[in-house]
Amino acid sequence: MRILDEASQLRAYSHALEDKSRSLERATAELRAANDQLKSLDRLKDDFMSSVTHELRTPLTSIRALSELMVDDPEMGVEQRQHFLGIIVAETERLTRLVNQVLDMAKIESGHAEWHNTDVDLRALVEQAIETTHEVFRERGSTVVLHAPAHVRTLRADPDRLTQVVLNLLSNAAKFVPRGSGRVDVRIRTDGRGITVDVHDNGPGVPPDQQKLVFEKFHQGGDGITRPQGTGLGLPISRQIVEHFGGHMWLEADPGQGTCVSFHLPWNTQESPPA
Repeated sequence: MRILDEASQLRAYSHALEDKSRSLERATAELRAANDQLKSLDRLKDDFMSSVTHELRTPLTSIRALSELMVDDPEMGVEQRQHFLGIIVAETERLTRLVNQVLDMAKIESGHAEWHNTDVDLRALVEQAIETTHEVFRERGSTVVLHAPAHVRTLRADPDRLTQVVLNLLSNAAKFVPRGSGRVDVRIRTDGRGITVDVHDNGPGVPPDQQKLVFEKFHQGGDGITRPQGTGLGLPISRQIVEHFGGHMWLEADPGQGTCVSFHLPWNTQESPPA
């Protein structure tokens, strides 16, 4: 009986050790996952600092250099001075866009962004966005063509946020269309589920290995030589806005065939629950 009792106790200890071992394995896996997440966040922080520092340094250097030139040469001609001032204003606007995009991304991800929903005529909104970017495309010798039904059903959303999305897509297309022969086709399609907007440019397209990265924060299209100015936040912000209203955004592109970025919004757009 004593031997049986000892054997029973040993089995109980063995089961307890097995339970503790499994608990330790789970805790180890959770710690490993937490560590991997921290490493990922650390890399994102480094990418953030590197990108923002670079984007800040370039316009600040330009502003300081041109300002010092005007200070050191009080006899500078009016035409030259106006040219320098125009560059300074443009670089200041670039800094403002950078700061606003970083703040927008932070607010949306933290759930503190403000949303002001009302009935939205998406056709009228797209037309206004095209008009707003007209000068950008004119300077590049490019055209924007709208293909849309005469009337579209209204949906419930924040018009300012949706305008931000369309402006981001148009501005992004303007960076890649060929100068002098650029063309962007904007299509509005509707069905029983909702409304879809396509922004299709005739630029160089996106290589297959880059297509999954275009919605990553701070990722910029193009190579090291042709990469355009920007923060790499326009598309990530746009996608988060669209997903906030229960929609989705995607990209279709073939090298040499241009790029089409589309987003779909359901008719009964409702704010998605905070993550």
